[in-house]
Amino acid sequence: MKTVGAGALVGSLGLGSTTGAASADMDSFVETDGTEFVVDGEPVYFNGTNNFWITDDSAMSEGRIDDCFQLFADLGIDLVRMWAHGEAKEGPLTLQPEPGEHNEEALELHDYAIETAKEHGIRLIVCLVDNWEHEGGMLQYAEWTGGSSREHFYTDDEARDLYMNHVETIVTRENSISGVEWRNDPTIMMWELANEPRLEGDDTEDGGDFERGDVGEHREILGNWFTDMSAYIKDLDDNHLVSTGSEGHYYGHWSDDYPYGDWDGQDYIEHHAIDTIDAASFHWYPDHWDMELDHGTQWITEHVEDAHQQLGKPAYLGEFNVNIDNGLETRNEYLEEWYDVADEVDANAVLPWQVVLDDTDDHDGFQLYQDESGYLIENYAEVVAAKSGGSNGGSGDEPPAIDGTVPQDTTGDGLSNDFTGSGSTTTTDVNVFFENVDNPDVADYPQYYDFDGNGQVSVTDVVELFESI
Repeated sequence: MKTVGAGALVGSLGLGSTTGAASADMDSFVETDGTEFVVDGEPVYFNGTNNFWITDDSAMSEGRIDDCFQLFADLGIDLVRMWAHGEAKEGPLTLQPEPGEHNEEALELHDYAIETAKEHGIRLIVCLVDNWEHEGGMLQYAEWTGGSSREHFYTDDEARDLYMNHVETIVTRENSISGVEWRNDPTIMMWELANEPRLEGDDTEDGGDFERGDVGEHREILGNWFTDMSAYIKDLDDNHLVSTGSEGHYYGHWSDDYPYGDWDGQDYIEHHAIDTIDAASFHWYPDHWDMELDHGTQWITEHVEDAHQQLGKPAYLGEFNVNIDNGLETRNEYLEEWYDVADEVDANAVLPWQVVLDDTDDHDGFQLYQDESGYLIENYAEVVAAKSGGSNGGSGDEPPAIDGTVPQDTTGDGLSNDFTGSGSTTTTDVNVFFENVDNPDVADYPQYYDFDGNGQVSVTDVVELFESI
């Protein structure tokens, strides 16, 4: 290493600037054990983000996918929520341009996104349809099958069959790069039935309102759809987790303030109690919901505690942010507060909307840029690494032994720099680190070996240790 130099070492290995290497745990599926996400039986917590640009019908490309996942790896992100839908959109890479017809070029780029995520050691949540019209979504399915409402989408046999055809196409697809069917790929952590599924009180075929009562009709329709479609996915795929993709609104009384009332048919508890729903999804948008930013602590706390205590399932904050109109300082202040409470109540995964490349326009006021808010995400990467066992950073007070020796921290910075037990760092220690960088006993313990601070273990950490001597 002294001979070739650190930069040449990285180049000679063909790694370029890649910072996250897929470790052994990426061969294992994420499962649940009570209130925990687990990999190989060890609890894992996730530091995530959303990003729909990586599968956008106009912007999607291999280059953008590469750049996005490199950014995510640099920030210590290990879970990305992305779209596998898009109905009758105008872009050349719309996924389903006509009912039942899928764009092979778009699907191949989705394959590439999965492979790129795998290379960086990043899991995926894959969402299968959108509630909102800008992605085509539920109303496009309704239009294709002679309807005009989400009630039609949820209840019409032809619309349901068309959605299930899309689900089967995605779930059973054979990756054009790896040859592995998506349902057999551990890179995918979870399928989401929809993005923010709702059935609002007047979203009916006849233009009237659903009957109000102790059990709202629209809540029952939405719950029946969750039950049927989650069971359908489980029949196709017994490897992956399934969730609703819901905003997590509670179903209360018509007089209760939104989102605790009964207007949009969501029932956070009842809908996530379904046997074939593995984890509870919730979002947090005080700007959209006309709520105080200060309410975020309560919102996150009650959702995680209700999922853990009432449902006995993991809970993940699938989207959240503060609109930039409030100012960057206010945004970061509240994001930090919400990350802190998520840690305190053991939220199982946290995914803001949305970390994007620097050249991405802020089209909705909710884009997050590395130089503005990236430090918050990097800090949370350290939090989840310390809390996770096995695959996301082991448990215990010291790392596993390497070649019979437990690596030690001789500098007091919390990182294990002495691999040989000599009491200091030498080139021999660097060589041992390099030879074991893909060893799960090293790769799965970033809290001891993350010398470059990106939340993962890779050759760049070896370079950092080498340069320190």
